[in-house]
Amino acid sequence: MTGLVRKGYETVRNEGLRAAVRKTWTVLAGTLVDVTFPHLPPLAVEYYFDAKSVCSSRMSDANPTRPVWVDPGRITYYHGSGPSGFGRVVDGDWDEPECRFDDHVVHRSLRQRYDEGRDWSETELYDRYADRIDAGDPYWRCRTDEELEAYLESIDELYGTISENGYESQRTLLSKNPDSVRRQNTDAPHPVIQEIGVNIYRDGTMAKKGAGFHRLSIAKLVGVERVPVTVRVRHAEWQSIRDEITDAESIEQLSPTARDHLRHPDVDAHVPDSLA
Repeated sequence: MTGLVRKGYETVRNEGLRAAVRKTWTVLAGTLVDVTFPHLPPLAVEYYFDAKSVCSSRMSDANPTRPVWVDPGRITYYHGSGPSGFGRVVDGDWDEPECRFDDHVVHRSLRQRYDEGRDWSETELYDRYADRIDAGDPYWRCRTDEELEAYLESIDELYGTISENGYESQRTLLSKNPDSVRRQNTDAPHPVIQEIGVNIYRDGTMAKKGAGFHRLSIAKLVGVERVPVTVRVRHAEWQSIRDEITDAESIEQLSPTARDHLRHPDVDAHVPDSLA
């Protein structure tokens, strides 16, 4: 607190009272959003993103609180870097995957654990995180041996839940156990947009991005037919295809590329009756 007061005093002295008030409001408003937003009802979050879409050309018309249901097998790539956010539209050459999803160490390790029946200590994931703990550079979720064990146990619990009870959306889980879901919300401003995250490339390819790596991996391993995903970023060229389809009055108005994507999960539910 003393540091904040000192910064405020320096701002008044160097930039004037108005600048100090503006910066103070920015900090307080940001803190208020961080504290209150995760506790808003899902409907309020939907309205927020609807309004944001209308006010910004850099946002898709597709509300990220309304998940897209996808065959897990369709998500074949992992996108670790590049643009992030929720419902954004971004142009450029960012749509290059980091690796195939099945080749990522997390999915390989879960396959070793559940398909091959290995102990966790015999998996690549365990070796990687244990080595980082020993080297003094631990992964944020596994800073000690005890946290590593707890993390691996939580994956076993998740696997058991999905295997026995099927896959449930974050919205459904939030209605059942809101406190638990909010605690597990690690990289989204609200749990309702903490579904399995994907980015969509210019050609419609869906690549894993952000939250839900373990959920997607387990869904693939146990044979879940469809999972809800939050589309975080769409390539601008893909958004143009999406707009072309939703705006068309007849199939004759569509380009060959748009026709090829009529059954894509990101547009299938929004295809006008005249094109169905």
